Amino acid sequence: MNIKHRNGIYTIDSISVKEIAEKFGTPCFVYSDLSISRNFEEIRDVFSDDKKSIYYSVKANSSLSILKLLSSLGSGFDIVSMGELDRVIKIGADPKKIVYSGVGKSEKDIKRSIELGIYCINVESFSELERIKKIASELKIKAPVAIRVNPNIDPGSHEYISTGLESTKFGINLKNMMDAFIYADEAEYIDLIGIDYHIGSQIETLDPFIEAVSSVAKIIKELKKKDINLELIDMGGGLGIDYEGNKVPSMKEYGNALIKAIKDNNLEEYKIILELGRSIVGNAGYLLTKVEYIKRDSEKNYVIVDAGMDNLIRPALYGAWHNIICASIDSNEEILCDVVGPVCECADFLGKDRKLSVSQDDILIITSCGAYASSMASNYNSRPKPPEVMIKNSEVKLISNKESIEDLFSREIII
Repeated sequence: MNIKHRNGIYTIDSISVKEIAEKFGTPCFVYSDLSISRNFEEIRDVFSDDKKSIYYSVKANSSLSILKLLSSLGSGFDIVSMGELDRVIKIGADPKKIVYSGVGKSEKDIKRSIELGIYCINVESFSELERIKKIASELKIKAPVAIRVNPNIDPGSHEYISTGLESTKFGINLKNMMDAFIYADEAEYIDLIGIDYHIGSQIETLDPFIEAVSSVAKIIKELKKKDINLELIDMGGGLGIDYEGNKVPSMKEYGNALIKAIKDNNLEEYKIILELGRSIVGNAGYLLTKVEYIKRDSEKNYVIVDAGMDNLIRPALYGAWHNIICASIDSNEEILCDVVGPVCECADFLGKDRKLSVSQDDILIITSCGAYASSMASNYNSRPKPPEVMIKNSEVKLISNKESIEDLFSREIII
């Protein structure tokens, strides 16, 4: 992270946090162009050649400026909706560097993907495969697909983000997958190019990734016995980041471990895609928020801020932990407190049982907000979404305007 403290001033990439808050208001999302670039380049330099590619998972943070930056660095894109597809097309991405994942693809979604000529549709169910066959046959265009399988590996992360278990809605389980591969291989207008898997998110050890490679290698051997030959392995992503001093592998360690696993399992002939999101942008983003009130109570102290679960839902949704730093350095007595927002829900908290030296009107910095923060934001309580800025070349540039009240009901019709 690029937060530094010197002479009583906190900075992000050498820009004063207080100056950013004063200029753009709070709440406000702040991203570091430098951090995003470094993260992507670290994995690209280890795991990128004619056979291996890095695709950014757009759902982590779909800001057009971030997508444009990553595209300029050579990234492909993993999308899960037509909205995300339109975003990556808008910034000039090559359709041949797009894969489409997700369990609920509509007929319209599939038709547009095929017509646009994206690289691959990752199939999540047998019924989806049947729908793709029908649409491709009507278009007389071969649809490139990869079958998403569930290796049934426990990644050790929160149950809501463990996506490779047989009990999840994603992918086809090991018991039923062979029927899907045979069906796709025999269909006239389906081009079965690969196998896809994604075991989860915020994974903090390398072992589950290595185990998954071995598991999929065994599946590929079984497919070869049936004369089904693939060219692509989409390994998904899921590498975790450091939220609270949790030790996680570096991008370099992750890339090298996968390269070894690929070699050990004789998979070097295949094209490989990694889909990374959080590990690229997570620790490159921050949420600035202002202290509105300090409520002191015999039972509990509350620091009430102007950001809430509508801006950062991860704590309420997952019980997720984000570091919280007070940008003001003074001699205030440190208090044990919950940092809470103005949304009318008891679940509206950003941090519980934190020790902070804080005063009314102080600016707080919530770290690790580059992924699954702005992209999961809402307008609950009719609250406008905050502005987003990026620090680039020592300048703070607005990349998303703060919503106005009028924006909130611009789609509504009074009858």
